[in-house]
Amino acid sequence: MWEQLDRWLNDTGGLCGTSTVSTDEHYWKIGYPISQALVRGSDRQILTRFFAATRLRPGNPAHVSGRELLRRLRVWTAGRDRRLSPRLMDELANAGDSGDTLIVSLLKRLADEWDGRLHEPEHEHRRRALGLRLVVADRGKRLEWLAESVEELPETEVSLLPDGRTFKLRQDYGSTYSGLESLHPSAQQLSNGVRLGGKDLVIEWAPQEVVLLRKHPHLGDWVSTEYFEPGDQHWLLVADSAVSEVRAMVGTLGGRTIRETPSPVPGWKLFKGVRAVNGAAFTRTLDQGGKHTHVLEPQIRQQTKLSGGLRIAPEYRAGAGVVGHYLRHAAPDLLLPPSDAPDRKVDVVLDGHTQSLRTDPRVPFPLWVVPLEEGKHTVGTTRSSQTFTVHDGLHEGLPPQTGTLGYPCNGTARSEPIEVEDVQAAIRGAYAPESIRLPRTEIMRCTVLEAMLLTPDGDVRKVGQSPPPAWMTSRLPDGALGPCLEVQVPPGYVWLIYRTPSRWSVRPLLDAADIPGPDPSRGDFAWAYAVISAAHRSRLPVWQDYVAAAEAIAGKRNYR
Repeated sequence: MWEQLDRWLNDTGGLCGTSTVSTDEHYWKIGYPISQALVRGSDRQILTRFFAATRLRPGNPAHVSGRELLRRLRVWTAGRDRRLSPRLMDELANAGDSGDTLIVSLLKRLADEWDGRLHEPEHEHRRRALGLRLVVADRGKRLEWLAESVEELPETEVSLLPDGRTFKLRQDYGSTYSGLESLHPSAQQLSNGVRLGGKDLVIEWAPQEVVLLRKHPHLGDWVSTEYFEPGDQHWLLVADSAVSEVRAMVGTLGGRTIRETPSPVPGWKLFKGVRAVNGAAFTRTLDQGGKHTHVLEPQIRQQTKLSGGLRIAPEYRAGAGVVGHYLRHAAPDLLLPPSDAPDRKVDVVLDGHTQSLRTDPRVPFPLWVVPLEEGKHTVGTTRSSQTFTVHDGLHEGLPPQTGTLGYPCNGTARSEPIEVEDVQAAIRGAYAPESIRLPRTEIMRCTVLEAMLLTPDGDVRKVGQSPPPAWMTSRLPDGALGPCLEVQVPPGYVWLIYRTPSRWSVRPLLDAADIPGPDPSRGDFAWAYAVISAAHRSRLPVWQDYVAAAEAIAGKRNYR
C-alpha cells in the first residue's frame, strides 16, 4: 500500500503533493508508517518531560492554548538537542503562527490528556513529573531551588542524578515542597541542568542562558516563570556569554532605567526592573528578533485577561464574577487572544458596544484611554469577557456587604466564607478600635526546630511553638490549620534567629536602617552563640556588626 501511494504521488507529478514515504532495508515493514508519523513514541516520552519542565498542570486546567504550547516548545528546544524526531522538529520550524495547524491541535490534545506522569514504559508510567523553579531571594543576594508540590504526594524522596544525594520532600506553605534547602544552585547546575529522580517523582531544571523571573504572589521572592507579562516588573538572570545581547535587547524597551548587578553565582548577572510600558517599543523589540527575544514573549491566550492598572481593592464576594476594583483613569490593560482574520482585527465588546481593533496579542490594549464612568464594566470578545469596576477612590467605612461575610458555624465552622444572615451563627471579622494596640507578630514555619529573639543589648528570648487554642481546634476544620505559626515580638527585639533541619537562618524584624548597633555585655554568651550560629546567613552591614560583637564575646571563653 505504501509503495503504491509513493508511485501514485510521483506519477501525478506533484499535483497531489510530494511523497515523503521512505524506509530502509532493515526496517522496511515498519519504516513506511514511521516515516509518516508526526509524533513517535520517543517523542511522546520527551513531550511529557517538556510539559513538566514548563510546569503544565495535569489535564491542562489553565487551558493553555496550542499556540502557546508551540511557542514554549520552540523556546524549550532552542539551541538544545532534546532528541525529538527530525519530522517533529521540521514541523516546529515550519508551522505558522496563525491558524489551527496540525502540530498546534496535536500539542493541545496531548496537553489536555496529560495526567502529570512521564511516558516511561520501564517505570509503568507511574512517576509524576515537575519542573524545578529558580528563586532569587534576599534582594538578589541568594539563589534557591523551588519545587511545587503534588497533591497526591505530600511526602516523597528524590535523589540528585548522577551523584545520588538524597532529599526528603514534604509539602509546605504555598503548595511547595521543603527539603531542597541544602541544594544550592551553582553555575554548573544553571548551565547544564538539574534532574532529581525518585520512585514516585521526577523534578527537572532545563538549562538556559537567560532566566526570566517575576515576583511570586505568595512567597514575595523573584521566581522563574515561563512567559513575560507586559506592564509587570521582571528580573533577568543572564549568563556572561549572553550579557551583551540581552543588554542591547532590553535597552530598546524604553521606560525606566534597567539596573545591572552581580548575581550570587559567578559567571551570571542580574538585570532588574525589566518592564514593557511602551507598546510601540515593545513591538519593535519583538519584531527585531534575536537569540534571546523569546524570553520577552508574552503568553498566547485563547481568552481575554486584564493586567496592570491601579487596583484599589480585590474582589471579596465569592462567585460575583468581578476580577477587581480599580481607580478611575487608572483602569487595567486588556490582553486579547490572537486573530485569525487576514487584517488581524479583533471584535472588542465593551459594555455591549462592539468595535473592531487591529491589535497585537503580545501587547495589551490600555483601557485607561477609554473614558469610563464609575461603576461596573464588562470588556472582552464575543467568546470571553472580564468584569471589573472603577471608582474615584475609596470611601470611608467598610465596602458594601463586607459585614455579611463569615464562616457558618454549627459546631464546626465551614472552611469557605459565604454571605450569612445576622441570625446565623458564624465566625466573622472583628473590629479593633485604635485604642487597642495589637502585638507585633512574625510568621514562622512549624518545621522550625528552635527559634530565638534578640535585642541589641544582649537579651535572648526563646520562642516556643504554641498549640492552637481549644476553641480553634474544636470549631475549625483541620484544613484551616496551616503549616505556619505567629510569633509575638515584644518591644525591643530586632532579630529572629531560627534553625530548620538543614540550616540556621536570621531575619531582621525592623528595616536595616532602624536597627541599632549591638551593645551587649561581656557575659552575654548565650546571645553571642546565637548570633554566631547564623553568622553567614545575612549580608546586611548591621548584622556584620552584631557578628563582630558576638565573636569578641565568644573569644573571652576561647570559643572555637
